[in-house]
Amino acid sequence: MAAMTTIQLLHELRHVCYDSSLVDRLEERILDVDVLHVRVHLAQSDTFINVFYNLATDKTAFALVRDGRRIYGADNAKTGWHYHPFADPDQHVTCHEMSFSEFLRSVEIHLNP
Repeated sequence: MAAMTTIQLLHELRHVCYDSSLVDRLEERILDVDVLHVRVHLAQSDTFINVFYNLATDKTAFALVRDGRRIYGADNAKTGWHYHPFADPDQHVTCHEMSFSEFLRSVEIHLNP
């Protein structure tokens, strides 16, 4: 995801979310030259995905939140790319760079088995 602008990522998010029956709506919380923060509201009540991207630091984070708690996530903070599995979201499991499309697909599989 390196070298992607915040606008490019926002367009990608819109496109991916538009194709998902799980997504209710997007809420753009912060959009500037360096930082993008979007909340992707899902059809399930009290469930959303926070998307954070900082171009200047090349940090990306995706977090699936239900009832105020992260239940799944992926980011490249501190230890490089890793995910926080559904079974134990406090755990850090090393992984490859994850796109939002891949993250949302994992959420869809988990929420719609």
